[in-house]
Amino acid sequence: MGIAVYNAVPMIFHDGTEEHRFTLKLNPATESFRLENGMIKRSIFIGKRVFNRLFQFVRNEYGYTLGRIQYDDGQMKKGSAVTEQHDQFRFTIQDQDGIKVMLENEAIPEKKLCATIPVEYENDQEKKAHLRALIPSVLAALILTREIQPAL
Repeated sequence: MGIAVYNAVPMIFHDGTEEHRFTLKLNPATESFRLENGMIKRSIFIGKRVFNRLFQFVRNEYGYTLGRIQYDDGQMKKGSAVTEQHDQFRFTIQDQDGIKVMLENEAIPEKKLCATIPVEYENDQEKKAHLRALIPSVLAALILTREIQPAL
């Protein structure tokens, strides 16, 4: 029996008008992460479709599907995301000084969302785990902040 050790990193999610600070706690062994922000404390699980690593499901701790993610290439730097409310987004990942995710709503292209995570990797395996959980965590942060503030 093993102990799950979470690797906590801060994530700043900016929805265009307001900044939301989250703590992202990754657990690569279970393909899950915990998203925390004051009153929000949710466990999110990343699923994939059989052997297709470019497609991911995002589920909450109750098994409810929050959204789907499709990456454009094996580097997992671009792709699209769809929430269960049928909101469609395009995303790109930039990794210069920290990791920056730009999320663009396909229905309203001028409305852009941004999330940043500082780079704090000890090895390549840890970096790969962060990148694999990055887009699901940003999508989950978007959905959870919408639950609190439906106007987003």
